[in-house]
Amino acid sequence: MNGAPSCRVYLIRHGETANAGQICFNGHFDVGLSPAGIEQFSLIAAALKNHPIHSVYSSDLKRTRICAEIVAEPHSLKPTTHPELRELCFGEWEGMSVQEINQKYPNELESRLKNIETFSVEGGESFHQLKDRVIPKFEEIVANHSNDSIVILVHGGVNRVILGHLLGIPISNIFRIQQEYGAINVIQFYADNNSVAELIGGNHRHIPEPPVIDKKLAIQ
Repeated sequence: MNGAPSCRVYLIRHGETANAGQICFNGHFDVGLSPAGIEQFSLIAAALKNHPIHSVYSSDLKRTRICAEIVAEPHSLKPTTHPELRELCFGEWEGMSVQEINQKYPNELESRLKNIETFSVEGGESFHQLKDRVIPKFEEIVANHSNDSIVILVHGGVNRVILGHLLGIPISNIFRIQQEYGAINVIQFYADNNSVAELIGGNHRHIPEPPVIDKKLAIQ
């Protein structure tokens, strides 16, 4: 693939949450960050400080908004939030730990693992529904930044859906994409609307330098 680079996306998962020790299904539950989560994003912000970031986007949930503000501050930017970029809604499971779910809804976690594509909790969403809400907003944001570098600060499920969409990975396999707290993914779009994932699941030490904008690159 040859072509001039266009939009460059730093797709990042939020930092460690305040309830991370319990392994919770947070979904739309508006939990904050742990001290470790704040520290993760201090390091990420420092690593991105000298990159030409034009805009920062996040979901409207606290754990992503805080991280987006930390990343945006060195660039004197104000993050833009979109509810369409929220994590998968877990309905009745919102904010509950794995232990609580196993006690209150026996066998349902096993059912979810066997049917990751279409399973949804009462009052929640399936991953197909998540994809239907996230991808149009992601594509809209990218289309508005044809020559910019941007940060999109969201959630593990959202990142997996976006990466799966770009890489042609079916929803049934998206948990093969590792997305720890603070995971950094770098996606370089090109003028022909193709894209290359330069980094998946990295940390602040792994962020590659952006390409020279006026240089044609040959991707092998």
